Amino acid sequence: MSHSEISPSNAHRWMRCTGSVNLLRKVPPEIESSEYASLGTRKHALMAQFALLFQSSLSIGLHPTDVVAADFLKSHPLATDEMRYGNFGNQLVEYAEYLMCNQKYGGGPVRAEIELPLDLISVWSGMRGTADAVIYSHDDTTIEIVDYKSGSHPVTPSDNEQLMLYLIGALQMTYKGHCRYKGNHLLTIAQPSDGDGPMRFESCTVSIDMAQNFLFEAQNYAIDAFCVKHPIREPSNEACQWCRAKAICPEYHEWAGAYVMIDACDNEGDAKMSDQLAKRILDNRKSITSLIKSCQDYAIGKLNAGDDFPGYCLVEKPGRRSVIKSDAVKEELLGLFGLDALQPAGVGTLNRLACDIDGVLDFAITRGEPKMTLEPIGDFSGDFKTEGEK
Repeated sequence: MSHSEISPSNAHRWMRCTGSVNLLRKVPPEIESSEYASLGTRKHALMAQFALLFQSSLSIGLHPTDVVAADFLKSHPLATDEMRYGNFGNQLVEYAEYLMCNQKYGGGPVRAEIELPLDLISVWSGMRGTADAVIYSHDDTTIEIVDYKSGSHPVTPSDNEQLMLYLIGALQMTYKGHCRYKGNHLLTIAQPSDGDGPMRFESCTVSIDMAQNFLFEAQNYAIDAFCVKHPIREPSNEACQWCRAKAICPEYHEWAGAYVMIDACDNEGDAKMSDQLAKRILDNRKSITSLIKSCQDYAIGKLNAGDDFPGYCLVEKPGRRSVIKSDAVKEELLGLFGLDALQPAGVGTLNRLACDIDGVLDFAITRGEPKMTLEPIGDFSGDFKTEGEK
């Protein structure tokens, strides 16, 4: 069994829809991750490495202020210019300080394990995971699981299957030695507020009995997924959001299609959009757009695998353009337009200003890597032309 079929990170899916495990085997594997997923992976790695550097510095007696995030990001190959010149450096420090903070445990020393591998064989054979951080209190009573989320969509630790599984793995590691961690434990989500704002730390408390009951539930769901001949598929926003099998799932089609195929006609047969109908569509826009995206991902998967897909092909889309945030560019923009600190920073705005001086700001604008996008065959509408080409 591939451990990725059921893991802590996708527990929100397989613990809600056990039938998705078998169905996903019929879907072409992902060839590459999205731009957002790649950025999230970079941020996770930087958070972990800076926290380890912070931890090592404290162990040899350095003051926390001696560990400078700006210097760390300046030379790190994973850091982007946006990270180097934005608020990400402050977020690194806030995250590292939280992991090493003693105050929430009565001022005693704590032990923080960063990027800790966890064995979850008690849930299912071969299941593993890696916790972003596990903090052990000085009095051997409390374990805190900390999970870093880089996205702007708020995530809560309450009823969070991924964190519960990490807690079970951490508890079982301590049971192999001398364990007294039998009190209430903490699940914590560390996430930037408003995307680029200060780090927000939200926690909830879990008793040892709650963890034990969750373990039994997870075991039962895993047995259903792998041992039941026809496990039930139960669509929901939580289970289906990131499931790649949506495009071939009959239950999902019936569930999401109920919102897509809405009769917008009145009794006389004339098309009519009422406030109630508009509200119903808007209330379910997540399900509607998710259904469309799942079909698109399915088609792209087939085309990437070398198969045909009727009526569609892959077209190279130019990479996203953005403003280069560097001191040299700031000085150039200040001299040309009086723009201080890249304000306004939009590519379109800079292009319009460039028209006034009959020039193109190539030095200030960079373009990301191109990627392949699904397009109807024979569609030459020019949707992917750049602003300069239109």
